[in-house]
Amino acid sequence: MASRRRKLEEEVFEKFSAGFIERLSRFRIKPMIITVLAFITALVSAAFYYLGAVISASYFLAVVFLALSGFFDAVDGAVARRLKMTSDLGAFLDSVFDKLGEAAIYIAIIASEAVSVFWGALALTSSLMVSYVRHRAEPLGVDLKGVGFMERAERTILLIIATIITPFIKQALEVSMILIAVLAMMTVAWRMLYAIQALGMRSYRRS
Repeated sequence: MASRRRKLEEEVFEKFSAGFIERLSRFRIKPMIITVLAFITALVSAAFYYLGAVISASYFLAVVFLALSGFFDAVDGAVARRLKMTSDLGAFLDSVFDKLGEAAIYIAIIASEAVSVFWGALALTSSLMVSYVRHRAEPLGVDLKGVGFMERAERTILLIIATIITPFIKQALEVSMILIAVLAMMTVAWRMLYAIQALGMRSYRRS
């Protein structure tokens, strides 16, 4: 059910971004270039988050580049499929750059002292664990895609909303970190239970 929900979300996104994907495909823009752009815009977003504590207007630029990073990260796979250029190397680098970019943004927010170290660190850890549990389960034949409710897309949307509000309500980023930390950790627990149940059922059948 969860995987079907995520697949439906991806299909809806690709439908709305079909024009842009078509243009990128027409100009033969390689998916790897888009993946690198997603990473670079994430780093730029992180830089503006760090400046946000001093120059509040920087938060608006942080949001712009965060949204761009999320968009590029979402379309690189679609372009790869359109151009039939999917590869294990591309999937590997996409995943690594994705996590590095997200970590850079969280670290910048924490370093700027816009949020408490505890909640910022917990949000970062739980966010990385959401992906880690999935990637550990997949080689064992357990598909966790779409399981839980705080994957990267949801975390990004929540952070974007909080960042837009932050220049007017300073506690907005802190609240978003708390929500991300708690909900992402719940997603980790959900995925662990899902994987344990799936692996347990497989062991039971074999016995």
